[in-house]
Amino acid sequence: MLTHADIRLLEFEDAHPRHTGLKTDAIRMRLGMTTSRYYQRLQVLAARPEVEDRWPRVARRVQRRTQQRADERAQLDRWLR
Repeated sequence: MLTHADIRLLEFEDAHPRHTGLKTDAIRMRLGMTTSRYYQRLQVLAARPEVEDRWPRVARRVQRRTQQRADERAQLDRWLR
């Protein structure tokens, strides 16, 4: 079950998909959390089935971004070895 705070976070992400300086400020002001905590929580929520059903664009975008970052880290690890 999603909490009210989770729903607010997901609705905020749906309305503001691009990461900008204004978004960073809005995360702090509207949601009362750091951007690091915001993106951590967003990543956890995006993997939940109820989020994939209700906010499919957000879930896919977050999952795709997470996979891209994992791929970049894997390439960096190969390069450093």
